[in-house]
Amino acid sequence: MAIKPQSVLALLLIGAVVLAACGSPTETPVPPTATPQPTATPGSLGPTSGSGVDEALKHIQHPTDDTLAIVNGEKITWEDYEPMLRQALYSLSQQYRVDWADPAMQERLAYVQDQVVQQMVDRWLLRQIAGREGIKVKDADLEAKIESEKSTILKAGRYADWDTFLSANGLTEQSFRQLMADTMLLEAFMAVQKVDKQAQQIHLAHIVVGDEATANEVVAKLNAGEDFAQLAAQYSMDPNTKDKGGDLGWFTQEMLQADLGTIAFALEPGDHSDAIGTAQGYAVIQVLEREVRDLEERALQIRQKDAVAAVVAAERSKAKIEILVVFAPGEGTPTPAP
Repeated sequence: MAIKPQSVLALLLIGAVVLAACGSPTETPVPPTATPQPTATPGSLGPTSGSGVDEALKHIQHPTDDTLAIVNGEKITWEDYEPMLRQALYSLSQQYRVDWADPAMQERLAYVQDQVVQQMVDRWLLRQIAGREGIKVKDADLEAKIESEKSTILKAGRYADWDTFLSANGLTEQSFRQLMADTMLLEAFMAVQKVDKQAQQIHLAHIVVGDEATANEVVAKLNAGEDFAQLAAQYSMDPNTKDKGGDLGWFTQEMLQADLGTIAFALEPGDHSDAIGTAQGYAVIQVLEREVRDLEERALQIRQKDAVAAVVAAERSKAKIEILVVFAPGEGTPTPAP
């Protein structure tokens, strides 16, 4: 993705697995220093091709108490929790090809379980806030959404039938229904957030190479006056942009990783950076244009999600939250990722 990862309410947005299964995810270039988003064939479960999550489920902890947490008097039970844990494990396996047969990964399961509890607390808080503010999902709209998703998924032809899709993604009819309901509730809550729909944006291009020496060679040629677009065509390893002058499109600062945003927004139009180390190698970026623009839908959604996250965080600070089960003893009560 071209945006910074969103970890708040991440499991609520597990619907990305559903979109991937449809075969119609929106592809956007990865600017340098953005966290790489590993890909997998939708429906695959990592290195063990179907047994990976089953292996993880053999090692998860089952508490003796059915109630895991209480949020403003409302219980989070194992019955609520277990489908969401499955979704988290399947999502991790699909995105990162986690090998749950690896003892080191099995040791991390307790932390995953704790994180799921914390994200369920966020989900419960979101429902409570939406209820107070009269934000609801109509039954008719939910039914239409479910039927639309089912139709899109099955028409993509990647699954023999609906039950195969549910099984391959760690879902049941009920958990899929709840996923759709919570996702629609989040979308409705995002839509009422009062956010600025304009922002200072920069039009970015990049050249991605495999090593620092090559990146420095590109920088030297740019300093000598050579054309960025021509160098992108000559050097860049990014097949999506190398023949387009390295063009990545427009970004707000909040769409970028903090380090990249700092570097990019310090540049004036026509300026280029020095070599930047990334998970993909080394990159050189150039700012093509800078102006205040209306936010594109993806940027507006990030701003709306950030606003929702701030509301939930504020609610957390005053809510009565009791975490009754901690799966990784000695670590204290885990906190959600920022």
